[in-house]
Amino acid sequence: MKNTRTIITLLALVGSAVAQAQDTGEIQGKVLDAEGAGLPFCVVRAEQGGNILGAQTDLEGRYTIKPLSPGEYKVSATGLGFNPFELSGVRVDPGLITRLADISLNSTLGPVVVVRKRWEEPLFRPDDPSRIVMTTAQIKTNAVRKDPIKMIASMTPGVTKAANSDELYFRGSRSGSMAYFVDGVKVQGNNPGVPSDAINSVSVYTGGLPAKYGDVTGGVVAIETKNFFDLWQQRNSNR
Repeated sequence: MKNTRTIITLLALVGSAVAQAQDTGEIQGKVLDAEGAGLPFCVVRAEQGGNILGAQTDLEGRYTIKPLSPGEYKVSATGLGFNPFELSGVRVDPGLITRLADISLNSTLGPVVVVRKRWEEPLFRPDDPSRIVMTTAQIKTNAVRKDPIKMIASMTPGVTKAANSDELYFRGSRSGSMAYFVDGVKVQGNNPGVPSDAINSVSVYTGGLPAKYGDVTGGVVAIETKNFFDLWQQRNSNR
């Protein structure tokens, strides 16, 4: 029994350390009424597989939900006297802010009707134009996903894989100048050793590197791995 408790404690500590090392993202936006005025005191929630994190809008109708693990979320907004609103497929990327279009709530006239929409991916992220992100859903459909190094090269213009090794070459950078980070930890070598099935998201920086990546002079490949819940959900969906 004592050994069991010790193992559980160690697993909890490891899980906590991994969670702290991973980059989280956030969702920001604004809730309006039919006339376009900000709605205060509305509740906005982000849900992922039963895990829910929420926030209340301020006097101008603005809200921020954080910290959120990378992945897809269903965002819902509710307010007293208004029909609920749901937005599915909202993607949160590590270290980035997902800015949603204004949510407009309609007054309840008769039976409550839930308004449902699907999120549309923006063409670019103005807060981080030098980063390209690939998520789990995109990895599943990548033709070379069985080879993570080829997959990373295929997703990024100007990045190529060496013919006789796993080294990646970033346009304009010399050999050996790029680096891998897995869950925030720098990994030595040309291959991070993470199978594609265990990857939650991949971020490739081709320029304008954040200060947290230290003295890296070339590109950076930041890999966020799946947590226990992600793996459990994946296993059940494959049954």
